[in-house]
Amino acid sequence: MKSFIYKIYAFCFFSDLIFIYPIYTIMFADKGLNPLQISILLMVWAGTSFLLEVPSGVLADKYSRKNILFVAEIIRIIGYLFWLLLPTFWGFLIGFILWGIKSAFTSGTLEALVFDELKTNHLENQYIKIQGMVQSLGYLALIFAGLGASLAINLGYEVVLVISIISLVISSLAVMALPKAKQVESTKETEYFKLLKSGLAYSLKTPAILQITIFIALGQALFGALDEYWSIFASQTGLSKPGLGIFFVLYGLVQAIASLVAHRFEKLGPKFFEVLFLTNGLLLIIASYIYKIPALVLLIILSFLFKLIDTVSNSRLQHQISSPSVRATVTSVKGFLVELAVISLYVIFGLSAKYAGYQFAFISIGIIIVIIGSGYLILSKPESKGN
Repeated sequence: MKSFIYKIYAFCFFSDLIFIYPIYTIMFADKGLNPLQISILLMVWAGTSFLLEVPSGVLADKYSRKNILFVAEIIRIIGYLFWLLLPTFWGFLIGFILWGIKSAFTSGTLEALVFDELKTNHLENQYIKIQGMVQSLGYLALIFAGLGASLAINLGYEVVLVISIISLVISSLAVMALPKAKQVESTKETEYFKLLKSGLAYSLKTPAILQITIFIALGQALFGALDEYWSIFASQTGLSKPGLGIFFVLYGLVQAIASLVAHRFEKLGPKFFEVLFLTNGLLLIIASYIYKIPALVLLIILSFLFKLIDTVSNSRLQHQISSPSVRATVTSVKGFLVELAVISLYVIFGLSAKYAGYQFAFISIGIIIVIIGSGYLILSKPESKGN
């Protein structure tokens, strides 16, 4: 069993040890893509993953999950090869479509595979511990990727992509070395639209649930979407390409720290986190107005606060749901709202940056965050236990 767990850890670590992560938007810009084109790429990436959520779930519940994970990694490798060999808008677009397919194939599949093996060996009580280690290894891999990118970028984007591909080859070999476990747990993706419909009905009947679900979804969407543009922000302030990797390391470290200390803030009321949400908008506006290297410190603070908000709010949402049977339905609603908001933000940001510049686009998103935060402070009601 230890061999299985170590192989899972190796798969997850090398799957996230992708040196191109911190700098791919910079690569797009350096290859001549304008802000709108970059946003279109990100929209296609998100949209592909979302549209294939259910079809991928059907496959994951019918065929070998380790084989699906292997094929998904190979698909992402092919996508990066397109980036390497055809560094144009269309090459990057094909690469993102393939990456979106990979994301859809792996969503829920790995978790179900791990649970299957543990259940077969009567060790399912270790699932939470293993998942916690998987998440920690993911953060560690991202930190190493940032450090590696800061060194490898001096050799060119092609070298960074080749190293990223090698890492994915290792993760592919690790997953193929896994045993084929008997399937005992569904990925739940085949029920997505059924869960979404039920979740919307439940949330509309429970205003407190709907309120916090929308709050979390907006935070995850704004933070997740902006996450793809921080490298461009840092580059435009004058930070060197090796410096981008260091910035990415610090960015990941503060998020890891925020996750670790979040439980200390659980007793604080919702208004506190709504103020933090609004504060993040102000920090983004100020950082975007300064638009010099010192402004990156504000982005580091912003990332810490957003992670804190997200972790505590998700915990509060779970406590609001009194019935375990509706947790999946509420989760489906949150995921749908996140995808919808992310795609909307990519459109707003891309158009703003194309016609008025990146600095204006960052300020605009900061204003949107302030407006949302202010709206919650003014209109939100005290939370109560869900039904």
